[in-house]
Amino acid sequence: MDKDQVLTRGEGEGEGSAQALFDAIARAASPEPGSPAPGSPAPGSPEPHEERPDPTPSESEELMGWALKEGEPIPVPNPGTGGANPRLLSALLTDFGPAHESDATPGAVVGLPAPVGDASLFIGLRVMSSPLHGPSLCEKWTSGTWSTVLRDFDQRGVWIAATQLTNPPDTRDPLMFGESIITGPAEMLDHLADTGGVESCRRLKGTRVGTGAVEPFPVPPLGTRSFAFRITGSRKVPVWQWAEVVQTPRYVLEIRIPGQWPKPRIDPAVLLPRIAEAAYARAEAALG
Repeated sequence: MDKDQVLTRGEGEGEGSAQALFDAIARAASPEPGSPAPGSPAPGSPEPHEERPDPTPSESEELMGWALKEGEPIPVPNPGTGGANPRLLSALLTDFGPAHESDATPGAVVGLPAPVGDASLFIGLRVMSSPLHGPSLCEKWTSGTWSTVLRDFDQRGVWIAATQLTNPPDTRDPLMFGESIITGPAEMLDHLADTGGVESCRRLKGTRVGTGAVEPFPVPPLGTRSFAFRITGSRKVPVWQWAEVVQTPRYVLEIRIPGQWPKPRIDPAVLLPRIAEAAYARAEAALG
């Protein structure tokens, strides 16, 4: 399912709407606990070629919050209360390889303070979170650094830039990822890039999507500090997301690659540092 074409609003308009969006998509692509996925073989049968499970008709109807024509932006207004910030907007990637800035969710900058629920939906459509949850400390890994900013640093002088890059949905080698760049007080940037406590995020749970963990893995250094991690899953989704965070004295940058279908030709763990390097170079050119 291409979320540039079919999307749903969360069941409520308050905080968590963006997570409700992702959870709905995840539920449609995941079988019920204890039951076989659509098209699964009987126990003991040979494993067939892996296929993406399709949503049932009722699930598809639930996902039809709005249908968009090609090139039409998603009708969610920017909730930011800050003025325009063209330098920060120009720091976002617009192209990487075959992927280009999405017409449906073009790059945008949210100036805080902003209504948390509206901002969570607006940004979450560009930088998709994982459907797993754990202790509050884990949110900056499971959902993204931007979600921690909305929760703990929703104050004047903080800016969140976000965008999504994708290539045509009919390609056999898909690529979709989200990027965020956050500026604000030094103590906030330090907090977002602090990996202390990541060991407490090894028992994550999600509604109807099984369990998972945050698993760090090494990447080449960028900026003042950088680190990468996987959000692992279970059942038919071994990895929900691959993410890298880069801190500098002026901003924190994050790249998040969600699981995609068909599987990308290049391992996302290999592709991730390449995207991060390109994003860092563009951000430095715009903000350095």
